[in-house]
Amino acid sequence: MQPLLDQLTAEPAVDLVAAEETRARLPLIAGGLSVALARTFRILQPERHNPQTAEWEQAIDVFDLLL
Repeated sequence: MQPLLDQLTAEPAVDLVAAEETRARLPLIAGGLSVALARTFRILQPERHNPQTAEWEQAIDVFDLLL
């Protein structure tokens, strides 16, 4: 699980440096966003068990609005 979390929290190459406390919380933030995304699928398509491209696009559109 840790390699996946490390990949999800990879930082983009920018000139800004995040505080150590912020960097330490990135795995928790990524995990929370992953849970929120999973719950979004259940709200948008409660009968769907294996989201396809259309469901992913809907969920991503919702996240784009919120983030």
